[in-house]
Amino acid sequence: MRSGKFAFCMLVLTLTLVCRQASAVLIESWENSLDGWTTSPENSAWTSAGFSSTTGVTNQSFSWNLHGASGFTYGQLIDGPSTIANTTLLANSATVSLDVLAVGDFGFGQQWAMVVNNSNTGYNNIDPTFSHSPSIGSESTLTWTIPQSIRDTLAVSPNPTQIIFQVGSGSGAGGNLFLDNLTATVVPEPASMGVLAIGGLLAARRRR
Repeated sequence: MRSGKFAFCMLVLTLTLVCRQASAVLIESWENSLDGWTTSPENSAWTSAGFSSTTGVTNQSFSWNLHGASGFTYGQLIDGPSTIANTTLLANSATVSLDVLAVGDFGFGQQWAMVVNNSNTGYNNIDPTFSHSPSIGSESTLTWTIPQSIRDTLAVSPNPTQIIFQVGSGSGAGGNLFLDNLTATVVPEPASMGVLAIGGLLAARRRR
């Protein structure tokens, strides 16, 4: 009876330790470089205004400053580079987060969505309702959950993946966005959890 309790405790402890291994991986911090990020050619609403070392910085030394013209519409795109590294990272990530600071007149506010673009997943908007609405004038961390179906597809995809943000806003005089600290939360693979759990049970068995 005592050995059974010990085995159960070992299993709980093992799974707890595995859960704690989830970690944030920095995708981009725009350290005075765009690193392949652009506003879409068809997008006339946002233009790069360089980098700031004083405003919107939440990671390292710089944030990316985007200037917005008046009269925003939905679907204005901010495009990241398409890379194999993104494919591998997102296949093992539960969430993606971005720090956003909006300053200026954006009418009724802003709405954001995130797109995962890979030839195997297709152009997949994981937030088609534009549910993220950062506060104007204060720092917001926007977080998107990567659906398991997309993660499973990326796990076997040999193709590069692109992260895209769609930004909408009400008509206003315009303003500036400061973007920083784009991160992914990587979680342990289920197989690893299973192996460690079995290890805990075997350890309990040997103890018994």
